Amino acid sequence: MRWFTFLGCFWMSLYACSQPRLELSETAHSLPVVNQCLFLMDSLSQFSSSSFGKSDFEQRFRPESSTVPNYGYTRATVWLKLNVQARASGQWLLEVDNSRLNVVRCFLVQHHRLIGQQTLGDSLAFEHYLLPDRNPVFMWSLEGAKPYTLYVQARTTEDLKLPLTFWQPKAYYAHLSSKNLIWGIYFGFIVLIALYNFFLWATVREQIFIHYFFYVLCFGLFQFSLYGFGFQYVWGNSPFNDRSHVAFIGLLTVFFTSFSIQFLSVFTHFPRARTFFHNIAWLWIAGLWVSVYFYDSYTNFVVIGAGGAMIGIQQFYSINLLLKGQKAAKLYLIATAMLSVSLIVVALKNLGWLPADHQEYYLMAGSMLEITLFSLALGDRLRTAQREQERMLRVRNEISSDLHDDLAASLSSLTMYSELNRLRHQQKNPDIAEIFTKISARSREAMQLVRETVWEINPRNDQSEEWLDRLTRFAQDTLDAQQIELVLHIAPEVRQLRLPIDERRHLFLFFKEAINNIAKHAKAKEVRVEFGLENVELWIKIEDDGVGFDVENQPLGNGLRNFETRAKALRATYQFRSEIGKGTTLLLRFRVLPIHELC
Repeated sequence: MRWFTFLGCFWMSLYACSQPRLELSETAHSLPVVNQCLFLMDSLSQFSSSSFGKSDFEQRFRPESSTVPNYGYTRATVWLKLNVQARASGQWLLEVDNSRLNVVRCFLVQHHRLIGQQTLGDSLAFEHYLLPDRNPVFMWSLEGAKPYTLYVQARTTEDLKLPLTFWQPKAYYAHLSSKNLIWGIYFGFIVLIALYNFFLWATVREQIFIHYFFYVLCFGLFQFSLYGFGFQYVWGNSPFNDRSHVAFIGLLTVFFTSFSIQFLSVFTHFPRARTFFHNIAWLWIAGLWVSVYFYDSYTNFVVIGAGGAMIGIQQFYSINLLLKGQKAAKLYLIATAMLSVSLIVVALKNLGWLPADHQEYYLMAGSMLEITLFSLALGDRLRTAQREQERMLRVRNEISSDLHDDLAASLSSLTMYSELNRLRHQQKNPDIAEIFTKISARSREAMQLVRETVWEINPRNDQSEEWLDRLTRFAQDTLDAQQIELVLHIAPEVRQLRLPIDERRHLFLFFKEAINNIAKHAKAKEVRVEFGLENVELWIKIEDDGVGFDVENQPLGNGLRNFETRAKALRATYQFRSEIGKGTTLLLRFRVLPIHELC
């Protein structure tokens, strides 16, 4: 058994001594380091440059079998060792294609003598980088036909991958330009789609668009931080740099979940899911705060696991809705499949379970496909809503025409017929005349209600300012009949408001209830009505000098119940203030849209 152990150690030391040498020639503009290096996992960070050449250090190196050295998420320090030789003297660049390394050092050794050392990584300020690249790039001047040994030492709290490539300077600058061009196109796409959805939200004020805007923006910021652009251009080597990708992936998950709930109408089909998602949201936000504040390498496992769970929950609901025949669920599954596959691939690459080459392009392609599909779906949703609105306008126009032409004409004929019969029987049959008088009065009331309904339904009045004239005219007519003086004050900006049909109707009924109560019960001599606008809130104040009442001891009658019903329909707040002998004040407030948002 001892002989086998001895032979194993002998062959490993023999391999270390006979490690292949990487030949750098002028014809090769770039040369990836593939299976030509040894690695050492230094879990206790016990080795340094003073360990070079010592047997305890050198014999620990093992051959690297993967094309891209990838050690996943670990707290350990990793050493790579490679032998190089340049055929001709010149300058060579060694790129480590991972901008997420906290500290990476490169040592140049010749004949067991340290002749150069450079330190980079995002724990340093970007000004320390010799070249304008987010990736650590070391610059060495090598003499021709002389052997060198390079040691690379790295550690990070993120994914510890070390894709190494030697570049000639001219080829490297061309590579850097093309890489930045691709990223510029990608971030331009993200900004364009985000602004597109923001303008849609500003136009129609549907929450789904603003949630999708924040999701796209956070996804772009996640990529921005994950691949070193935040380190290079924004927050530098601040403590937020290590945590930024966790923060943005947490935020984009929140906004995407909210978007998914609205896109799939989850709460409509699964009412009990509301409580579940609210609890998950609070748990996620708390977990996100803890993950960012107490960030370490293991946090990435938690974030990947939690993100995978959220994807699974959303897929569960979308599959259930697809089985119920919802068309939106099919598109949702197709779009999310694009990104889900790319996220899974990147996660497996970061964990070291898949080869770690070109992971950024997987995420880039998957996100662009998903974002494009959802943007098209939202555009189609908007067009469908516009067509439905046009259809409703046509229906409303037909109903208002039918009411005006048929029902109003019939009621008008009934009124005329009743009046004629009242006059005919007034002398001979007073009892019959009284019946026709009541019929005539009721038909007039019905005609007035029909006229009001026709006015409310007619689409042409959606852009009319007449709603305000109707309120003031009703107040004037009702109060004049009771010899009550009306004092009006209307702010100029109020006359520019155009209220939609439902708000016009509920406001008119609320106002009508208030004026009728004053006319019947207040015994007032003067009523003051004010209309004002503060920011986006319309307020209406109705004040009388009547007998007043005790608000606390007043039973909740039909009038007060009607106020609550109408205010709730308007999503408004209202306040009563009254004292016996000092009159009553009623204040109503509700949010309205500016004129340009209704056009």
